[in-house]
Amino acid sequence: MNLRTLLVLLALPTTTALAADGTFDKTFAVNAAPSVSIASGSGYIHVYPGSDNQVHIIGHVHANPNWLNSDSDARVKQIVASPPIEQSGNTITVSHTDSDLFHNISIDYDVTTPRATTLKARTGSGDVEIGGIETAITASSGSGSIHTDNIGGNSRLETGSGRIQATNVHGAASVETGSGSIELSLAAPGDVKAQTGSGSIHINGVSGELRAGAGSGSIEVEGNPTSEWRAETGSGSIHIQTPPNAHFDLNAETGSGSITTDRPIVMQGSMNKHHVTGSVNGGGPTVRASTGSGSISIH
Repeated sequence: MNLRTLLVLLALPTTTALAADGTFDKTFAVNAAPSVSIASGSGYIHVYPGSDNQVHIIGHVHANPNWLNSDSDARVKQIVASPPIEQSGNTITVSHTDSDLFHNISIDYDVTTPRATTLKARTGSGDVEIGGIETAITASSGSGSIHTDNIGGNSRLETGSGRIQATNVHGAASVETGSGSIELSLAAPGDVKAQTGSGSIHINGVSGELRAGAGSGSIEVEGNPTSEWRAETGSGSIHIQTPPNAHFDLNAETGSGSITTDRPIVMQGSMNKHHVTGSVNGGGPTVRASTGSGSISIH
């Protein structure tokens, strides 16, 4: 067998290994406050409000083209005929297994559900988008961005790699990404935790305790420090904006960079351009800002 013949034989199976696709559409009757859990090995998850007594799930099933998986079309048809969804009373579970059936299969989910749904959404690879869910949500992706709007307090958002953007969060929030930027806007008081291995952090509307940390990246925070604030980055600038009448104790330190503030401050200890401690408006909760390399500004 010459090289040309071998290449032709290797090419033949790939010409028939076209991607297989299918769609399922399911509706489940529930009361106004169901529990919905969605898990996908690969694929996006989009969740928005719908009827107050129904959960509507559309799944877009895709098989990656691979000549080693010649049965992909049959497996897609099997999944479409019997989607991985179970209902037990007011609980809807969309599952994912590592069985041969789902090998090299991705499922994108478009879901509508009552606003008062208790929601968990998880994908191994893909973006997560959620809006208008009034209760606490849990959303995670192994690799992909997370975007939420108008969600309940005590929500938790996490991705291994990707951007997190959360607007109109009605209370406490915990957001974490291994690599990517974080943008968080709060519409109600609550404690905040924001962490990124590499990327910038922007937080608006904080009224409560704050923990913001970046391995590398700038941090910008706006709000009222009613409890302790801590903003730390290995490399990057830190900018903190508070109301004129905010009262707090400042502890700011930089390994290399300047520290500036336009607030009247009663200094504590000796003057040091890389380390400033003192009280603002009589003192109060501690605001700690620390960077290994970068400037710090307090306004």
